[in-house]
Amino acid sequence: MQISQEFQKNRWKLGLVIPISLGAIAFLNLIMSLIFYFNSQAVVKTMNWVNHTNEVKVRIRSLEKFLVDAETRQRGFIFSGEEEFLESYLEGLQNQESVKIELKKMISDNPEQLQRLAQIELLIKDKVDELAMTINLKRSGKEQELRNLVLSGKGKKIMDELRVRIIEMYQVENQLLEDRQKELEQAEQFSRIATLTGTIIILGLICISIRFIQQGIIQPIERISLDITTSSSQIATTIEEQERITHQQAISVNQTTATVNQLATSSRQMATQAETTSASGNQVLSLTKEGYQAVELSVQGIATLKTNSERIVQQTQDLEKQTVEIGTISNLVSNIAMQTNLLALNAAVEAVRAGEQGKGFGVVASEIRKLADQSKHSAYQINVLVQEINHSINSTIKVTTEGTHTVNEIMQMAETTVLTFDKVSSSVNNMVLNSQQIAMNIKQQDIAIQQIVEVINTINQGAGETAAGISQTKISTQQLNQVAKILTDLM
Repeated sequence: MQISQEFQKNRWKLGLVIPISLGAIAFLNLIMSLIFYFNSQAVVKTMNWVNHTNEVKVRIRSLEKFLVDAETRQRGFIFSGEEEFLESYLEGLQNQESVKIELKKMISDNPEQLQRLAQIELLIKDKVDELAMTINLKRSGKEQELRNLVLSGKGKKIMDELRVRIIEMYQVENQLLEDRQKELEQAEQFSRIATLTGTIIILGLICISIRFIQQGIIQPIERISLDITTSSSQIATTIEEQERITHQQAISVNQTTATVNQLATSSRQMATQAETTSASGNQVLSLTKEGYQAVELSVQGIATLKTNSERIVQQTQDLEKQTVEIGTISNLVSNIAMQTNLLALNAAVEAVRAGEQGKGFGVVASEIRKLADQSKHSAYQINVLVQEINHSINSTIKVTTEGTHTVNEIMQMAETTVLTFDKVSSSVNNMVLNSQQIAMNIKQQDIAIQQIVEVINTINQGAGETAAGISQTKISTQQLNQVAKILTDLM
């Protein structure tokens, strides 16, 4: 059917669409999870490097602060000579050693920074030596040497060189911090973009899956459900019409049966009349023999013969009318058989359209067509018999007319009666033979009519079976319509 072909062409298998869609979504979600995981690891790593760089900067600033504090404590001691200024100075010396060790570990992956740190360590050593020398000179009371050393600017040069090196190292860490912050921002931005893009793609894939399911599964099922509902409604209407036609056909068959029964009765009456005509012919033949004995009796016999001939003509004309009616009924039976054949053909076509539900209906339609063909053939045989009867009737009328003409001549010319007795006898003999032939034909007609009655009864029985099959098909169609409505409600 066209519905099935369209469904086969446009369908999407539910067992494929849903697993593929969910699998694609799960796969994409897995990819997004992996991307998010690795990107998170990169973000954490970058953040650790940022923190590491900040700690390096803190350590560098600690070295600078130590030098500034040491120089401040050294000046305080030089100006005041009090040892308490040296307590924090000595404590700072110990702390700066631990800071240098930590800083060296932290920048161990950067050879350039290690080189700068080594230079700074040498400068710090020189600065510490210079500070220690001034402190020792102060303790020794060598003020002039101390003054000369301070005024020489050696400590300031070392300190300036230290600041330059520390600033260089600090700037390198600032650059590293800036680069790592950019990497962190890029990683965070990539994470946001990947998350947003993945979410959009997943939503898009979900929308596409819903669209595919809607177009490939839901809509075809809805269309098929609608087509089934429409088709079942059309089939129901057709079945109701077929049921009405079958009922009318049954009524027509019953009427035809009654008419054919009447025709059979008339046929039997015609057979009786034909036998009577044959007996009358025998009587006329006897009268012609008696005419040889007496002309007067012959005249009377001829008058009787004339009367009987007129009766035969009348009966023959009645028989001709009845044969015409038989032909009309036979044509009617043939037309009914043709209409029944067409109805059976239409029923077979509807059975094919109904599919599995209409197979029984198709078999019944096929049997109806066979019965219709048999009815048509029987009607054809009846028409042939009617034509033969008409031919015989025409012959009888012709012979009877000739007999009547002969009787008139005998009545007009009594003197020629003896000469015409032979002709009359021959004519009467032919009439008897024709009457016997008519009787035989009528018996054959009666047999054919009985066959017609049997065929009509068979047709009537087939019509009843067809009506039962149509009723069953109607019930199945109603059930199909209910199923289609339920399917439509589910969609």
